[in-house]
Amino acid sequence: MKAIVITAAVISVVGIAGVAHMSLARGKQTSGHMMSHSMHQNAAPLTYEELQNTAAELERARKATEKYKDVKVAEADGYQAVGGEMPGMGLHYVLTMEPDHFDVEKPPILLYVKNPAPQGGYTLGGVGYFWNGPEGTDGQPVNPPFPKSLALWHRHENICVLPHLDNPHGLTEAQCTEKGGHFVAKTQWLVHAWIWRDNPTGIFSAENPAAR
Repeated sequence: MKAIVITAAVISVVGIAGVAHMSLARGKQTSGHMMSHSMHQNAAPLTYEELQNTAAELERARKATEKYKDVKVAEADGYQAVGGEMPGMGLHYVLTMEPDHFDVEKPPILLYVKNPAPQGGYTLGGVGYFWNGPEGTDGQPVNPPFPKSLALWHRHENICVLPHLDNPHGLTEAQCTEKGGHFVAKTQWLVHAWIWRDNPTGIFSAENPAAR
């Protein structure tokens, strides 16, 4: 199983950096000549130790969240559906939007996607993590728990955390509070990890084309 996760992490690197590499290759290719090896200098920096550690962390996440394949177990543990189904991301079941620490075995978000099986319904596709840290010069958080060469982090603004609200971004703070929701002006850094549904664009991509 660990080997499978490592392979997924490698694919993630390709998903993040592949387009840039292909573009660079086209720019350096000339008629009748081999492409220069200098094209490889722009590859995403990643050490073997980082790859191993990331694979091990994701395996821990899989073991800890396997029970949440049953959404009723997730609800019993405090996860609530926030917002409607989003193409490529499914349904977000949120435990908290403002965690006080990072715990790979307790993701604050579970992603449920449509089950392709005949019986339909939804199945666990991935998880979401927050990271509370300052922004670096690269527009990404400083020292995140997953290497930035693998994971691209993002933020959301003006979210109303209210169960089964169709559009969490559609209410002002006053409207959210009036309805009994919790308003978050700006979230911590967020990343998705598709550890239960393979993602052709990378394990850490925000959207999963296979989940549409």
